[in-house]
Amino acid sequence: MSETQANAEIAIDVKNISKEYVLDKTQSKNSEEHFFALTDISFTIHRGDVLGIIGSNGSGKSTLLKILSQITKPSSGEARFYGSVTSILEIGTNFHPDLTGRENVMAQLKLANCNLNEFDNLHNQILDFSEIGEFYDQPVKFYSSGMFLRLAFSLAFHISADILILDEVLSVGDEGFRLKCFELLRLFTQQGKTILFVSHNRLEILELSNKCLWIDKGQIKRIGTPSVVLSDYFAMHRDNYDGQKPIILSDELSIDTQSNADGTVDLRWHKETAPGNENISIRQLSVGSFNGFGKLFHSTPIKIRFVIDKNKPGILIGAFFFVQDVFYQPVLVGHFLNNLKQNDLSHQLKNVVGLIEITCVIPANFLMPGKYYLLPRFGMEEKEWNITSEEAFRFSEKLHFTVEAESGYKDLIGDISKGSVRPPLDWEITKLN
Repeated sequence: MSETQANAEIAIDVKNISKEYVLDKTQSKNSEEHFFALTDISFTIHRGDVLGIIGSNGSGKSTLLKILSQITKPSSGEARFYGSVTSILEIGTNFHPDLTGRENVMAQLKLANCNLNEFDNLHNQILDFSEIGEFYDQPVKFYSSGMFLRLAFSLAFHISADILILDEVLSVGDEGFRLKCFELLRLFTQQGKTILFVSHNRLEILELSNKCLWIDKGQIKRIGTPSVVLSDYFAMHRDNYDGQKPIILSDELSIDTQSNADGTVDLRWHKETAPGNENISIRQLSVGSFNGFGKLFHSTPIKIRFVIDKNKPGILIGAFFFVQDVFYQPVLVGHFLNNLKQNDLSHQLKNVVGLIEITCVIPANFLMPGKYYLLPRFGMEEKEWNITSEEAFRFSEKLHFTVEAESGYKDLIGDISKGSVRPPLDWEITKLN
């Protein structure tokens, strides 16, 4: 492919952009502090790409979009655009507050050099799409944020630009209008247009974008498939959050061991230090391959194993767990009263004392490859189970395991974000005459 052909496929080419600010801490001339909002940012976006941009507050997302929208200049580096650009960075940014919606739209259409023959028709389309009715002829300084969004989106979508840049504006407005904007964004990309947008909404990133850019402390942390980048992003935040809190075991005991380097879990306690209470304590907890060897693969069963020490007869014991994905979404609930044999395991253990092994097997080809959090719980009841039965003790989300994809694995759906549970189902095809 020639350089000319390659450039024809590129929408935005960002090379080594940095943005430095000088902060004046006090009135003293010697108290300046240099702060880099962006440091050596480089990436390439092709025509038709929808790039979702994520990152913590203050990471540099908005600064990047202001540079790409040519509102501010980079301290170094450059961004090359292959096509026209329009942007919505802040609600009402491009509107004069004292002008009406109609007057602002007319001014923007003139600035965009819209064809005079299409001016009236385009003007009516913008009004119809915005759905702001009689407020169209009111000064925009009286608009709500939702009305600003409606008019700004309608204007941006109907101006014939090749690249659309949005900064956290999809979160404003009612659900009906947001869905309407989503449909227009899809139409925008079908026409070969390019979109860059910042969002803290995971579902927006997954639903709209085909690429995801993660900015952290002014630098690119990762760029790639949205589901993969978001998974790492949420996992980092969750690990940071979990690192600030203890694991709760019978209210106060904390442990350091979380999981093995191979993604499995194997926790053991001596009798004297085992978490629990005067009735039961837990001696072992593990998540491993059904065959007991190495990593967990999606194509082999996963065994969850508890060893409890029951000290008192006549007590019903309930073992159960929750599994969550890195997006904090519940994936699976397991309770040993809900078993394939429909056995009342709780009553079988009622008068048993001593060490008891409890295992549960998650079938092969059930969980998609990825990182999961295990939330074990242990219930206790002296009579019959009910909604007020006591919870003996629990673990926090800090326990995690990783399901690996075997060599050569292909996700035929093409997006691992569409559900963590993907068991093989019984399909049939029958020809009907």
